Amino acid sequence: MSEDSSFHRGERAIQSRLGIRERMEQAGRKLIRDHMPEEHQKFFPQLPLLMLGTVDAGGRPWASVVAGPPGFVRAIDARTLRINARPTYGDPLNKALLEGADIGALGLEFPTRRRNRVNGSVSRVRQHGFDIRVSQSFGNCPKYIQAREIDLGDGLEAIGEKRAVRRGEALNRAEAAMVARADTLFIASQFREDGEDWTQGADVSHRGGRPGFVIVAHETSLLFPDYSGNCMFNTLGNLTVNPKCGLLFIDFETGDTLQASGEAEILWEPHHTRRFPGAERVVAFRVEETRHVERALPVTSVFGGYSPVFEKFEPAETPLPAPERHAPMRLLSVNVSMPKAVAHAGKEVATGIFKEPVEGRVMLRRLNVEGDGQADLRGHGGAFRAVYVYAMENYDYWKRELGRDDFSYGQFGENFTVEGMLDDEVCVGDVFRIGDALVEVSQPRIPCYKLAIRMGIDGFQNRFLESGRVGFYFRVVEEGEIGAGDAIALVSRDPRRMTVRRVSDLLFFDKGNLEGAKEALSIPALSHGWKGSFEERLAKAEKSAEKRESFRRFVVERKEPESDTITSFYLAPEDGKPLADFLPGQFLTFRLTIPGQAEPLIRTYSLSDGPDPDYYRVSVKREPAPPEQPHAPPGLSSSYFHDHVEEGATLRVGPPRGKFHIDPDSERALVLLSAGVGLTPMISMMNALVQRGSERPVWFIHGTRNGREHAMGEHVRRVAAEHDNVQVHIRYSRPEPGDVRGRNYDSQGHVDIALLKQVLPFDDYEFYLCGPTPFMKSLYCGLLSFGVPGSRIHYEFFGPGSLLTDEAGPCGPATARSAEQELTGGIQITFARSGVTAAWDPQCETILDLAEQHGMSPDYSCRSGICHTCMCALVEGEVEYVEEPLDPPDPGCVLICCSRPRSTLLIDV
Repeated sequence: MSEDSSFHRGERAIQSRLGIRERMEQAGRKLIRDHMPEEHQKFFPQLPLLMLGTVDAGGRPWASVVAGPPGFVRAIDARTLRINARPTYGDPLNKALLEGADIGALGLEFPTRRRNRVNGSVSRVRQHGFDIRVSQSFGNCPKYIQAREIDLGDGLEAIGEKRAVRRGEALNRAEAAMVARADTLFIASQFREDGEDWTQGADVSHRGGRPGFVIVAHETSLLFPDYSGNCMFNTLGNLTVNPKCGLLFIDFETGDTLQASGEAEILWEPHHTRRFPGAERVVAFRVEETRHVERALPVTSVFGGYSPVFEKFEPAETPLPAPERHAPMRLLSVNVSMPKAVAHAGKEVATGIFKEPVEGRVMLRRLNVEGDGQADLRGHGGAFRAVYVYAMENYDYWKRELGRDDFSYGQFGENFTVEGMLDDEVCVGDVFRIGDALVEVSQPRIPCYKLAIRMGIDGFQNRFLESGRVGFYFRVVEEGEIGAGDAIALVSRDPRRMTVRRVSDLLFFDKGNLEGAKEALSIPALSHGWKGSFEERLAKAEKSAEKRESFRRFVVERKEPESDTITSFYLAPEDGKPLADFLPGQFLTFRLTIPGQAEPLIRTYSLSDGPDPDYYRVSVKREPAPPEQPHAPPGLSSSYFHDHVEEGATLRVGPPRGKFHIDPDSERALVLLSAGVGLTPMISMMNALVQRGSERPVWFIHGTRNGREHAMGEHVRRVAAEHDNVQVHIRYSRPEPGDVRGRNYDSQGHVDIALLKQVLPFDDYEFYLCGPTPFMKSLYCGLLSFGVPGSRIHYEFFGPGSLLTDEAGPCGPATARSAEQELTGGIQITFARSGVTAAWDPQCETILDLAEQHGMSPDYSCRSGICHTCMCALVEGEVEYVEEPLDPPDPGCVLICCSRPRSTLLIDV
């Protein structure tokens, strides 16, 4: 090797093959440096992501990504790059970070499409990061980079926490789908021979294209194009000498990462490049090991557009070669049956899956084959599912998989056993002529448990679905006679060319591919049921996106202890935009990413101050383990706030919500009753009233244990001293020697009805209660017995709530019944698992209230559509939400804590 060259022998070999050797040698001397220029030193600190290429102990390269806020990567000097981040959990990078190890780094600024690279070695490994000693530094062209804004969430500190890692030796269906929709990949490679030449080491590079630019030829075989670039051939040069390499795919919407290690081959022949418009070469990658981690990165993105280069590429010179067919398309057998009862799980079920061949020719009708019947018309039969079709090639597959040779026509419940019609060839919307009939492919099959009964294998329907060999249904366009032996002729194809397997994958495995769902929806022939499933997914995604957008990033401007157990957090919007208004007493919802938790934690905390244009304030109590479970862990979210959320931290916060708030137009005297941390919404109400200059009489009555646990006491006393309309009474249950009666507190004991009788003058009050359940039950029942109308008592629980009386009274305002309801006797709700049917009581606010009214105890927690604890299956009927859920429930489900019926219901409670 020439010591003067900027390129090693693999790179030089490709440059020589293409006749550009001398030109590139001259260019290399100018472009490749042994240090980072000042421009690069300023570039790296701007990035939220850094791609890395390393080599494991077995000599296999892996491409990796590390993440952090801008500034997590910085140049210590021109030859040292410091990374203050650790690898994601499960990444081979964790074991590859050894001092002296080869490493390559790629910085990519997605919005501007700038990218710069360094190659070198790991010079130092620290607890929270590592340093790279730079041996090569150079820029790369931006031509094939897709523009996107990268947004890192709040879970950076949890990146290294333990989570599920799917390891394999081949791509599964979900991983193959992730690759198929990718527009970006990163590839790591290595050149290493004897000696310490500066051209040796590990490398990581970028490849980009429109979705589909990586072809999944097989579960262990990928193909992707190599376009014209800077002609250095760093990656291809490495592969020429050492074919081992690693790929990284990032889902920029979910944060999933997929790493694959294997070997690559460069395909130079023109017939390979014809499949990839604009490509000069093709890389074939053989998968040997994969690692898939869901939500590995706390990242989302806003797509800014594909590289404009792709618009200039001409269409492929020739269409993709037609798939090889095993046999001409032919109808081998027509199979029918009528429903019959079979034993299953200790009971009888009706099914028409036991199909038998018929002799001679039969009529194919609009709704089915003559002589055929279905037991469950909700999932079978009808215009779009008139005929189920399954290929003999799939029979051969299952014989090998199951080791059986006892199959007969109709084995999988199909009406037509065919040959030459495979799931990855036939497209939804294809039209075929069979005998005298004309048919159109309408949807893939959704297998059910009755297939497992037919096959005699428990759970076989899941294995069947995962195989990708599900078969498909025909819609009958023209009726006619058909029979075994008829040739099947393709009449027309849908221009989208979405195969049966592709559409099935979109529904069951590639659920995050919303663009694919939209494309499937555009197929006119797709059945209404499948269109409804895709429409529901898109609607849910749109709603979820709106909800995610509603969680703004807030900065903790100030953290202020209020007592030994309660701390206040002052939150200002990171974007500087105005705060959403709130009503005193409402709460904020937090989406917390906590180390060790697989999913973000959703928690609510009451606003604890009056409206302010600059900040929100919440006051959080550190929750200990429950008294009855002293060895249980303390409150997860409260401990996180107290121990980890410091000034300058960012939090995801939803808009103010909640129905517990004062009526701003009322002048009725207020009694604010609280215990413990229940004082926070009361402080908000009191502060808001005095800020507005209200003369409304306010009684602030609060109970707590002692002065150490008493939050905001001085503030409340000061407000009362400055406003004649505010009266205060503080009661300690266990005062300590340092607590002074008349200064810190006014009486000893618990806040109860006796105290209210003692301190409240005769008046017409609105009562607001907040605190532990026993405290509120006692006061609520006491106030009712004292003659206070239930409509004048307002309350909010901290944590799971319940009805405050054993016998529920009116639950909300009455609503007018429609004429139809009057005629039918009103809406009925059947709680299926409880065996209870009850007439809807319009005075109940929610279905949960009605369930409790009738002695049921469904699971619930928030009572405001946040936690989804109350979610259950909605079997029949429609509901409306009295408070919009934070996130929509799963399809076919309902949140009973915040919904009311619009029609008669059957729910799984």
